[in-house]
Amino acid sequence: MRRYIPSLFALRAFEASATTLSFTRAGEELGRTQSGVSRQVSNLEALLGIDLFERFGPRLVLTPAGESYAASVSEILNLLEEASMDVIRGSRASAALQIGVQDSFASRWLVPRMKHFMEAHPSEPFNVIPLRGDVDFADGPDIAVMRGQGAWRDAIAYKLITEFVGVVAAPTLVPPHQSLPIEEHQAFPKIQNAHRPDSWLRWLAAKGIEHHGPISGPRFSQTTMVIEATLAGIGLAVVPVFMIEEQLADGRLHLPFGAPVASGAGYYAVYPETRRPSTPVRLFRDWIMSETRGLR
Repeated sequence: MRRYIPSLFALRAFEASATTLSFTRAGEELGRTQSGVSRQVSNLEALLGIDLFERFGPRLVLTPAGESYAASVSEILNLLEEASMDVIRGSRASAALQIGVQDSFASRWLVPRMKHFMEAHPSEPFNVIPLRGDVDFADGPDIAVMRGQGAWRDAIAYKLITEFVGVVAAPTLVPPHQSLPIEEHQAFPKIQNAHRPDSWLRWLAAKGIEHHGPISGPRFSQTTMVIEATLAGIGLAVVPVFMIEEQLADGRLHLPFGAPVASGAGYYAVYPETRRPSTPVRLFRDWIMSETRGLR
């Protein structure tokens, strides 16, 4: 039986037009002319017998039916693309171990070490996926590496790292091998971490210093950006030292205000207690526990 399915290009033209609300920009995105995209969308509307757009000169507005159809079409095209990529890869992406990580931990520490996991378990495919805020195992990773106090609802957590933080500087900002009184931090710009807005206050409290006056300086949204800004000599920053071991070892960064202090947080391998951990989850958990032994 013949399927009642529009042409693939008509669906792609509609999706691009619904995203950009412009036949011209949709054509640029698809490498087609404006008239060609407009014609495909008109043919699609004729086939469905429904107006998908209201047209106000060059401006497009989705009708309620068009808005609903656009969401469904995008989902179907995404599934089709994923199925095609699964064929190319030779396996389903969802069949691999899904490892959820926060961006800075992934880029600064985990990703450079995943080669060790691959060498230990060459037949275990994995995907490293970003976490935004808290973890949701209902529709997310099989196992996650999380920063916190070790307590997550309906989850089992294994401690990996006790986090120590220090105020670091580039040699271009503070000469190396120079130990400064803690009070002199006020003479330098202090880089702010939007992801950890209380990092300076916690460091001062741990050092026994009362806070007076503003803590001001450029603000960056991720710890990775904070580290790069510190390397560039923009200012001082409070940074987890396990993320900058290499830079401290080769002298690109140093600790002018003394030894690191415990931040009160740690990193944990976390997976749901509501289902039995699979073999890949156990293999990754045991590997990362071994890899972080010296950081606990």
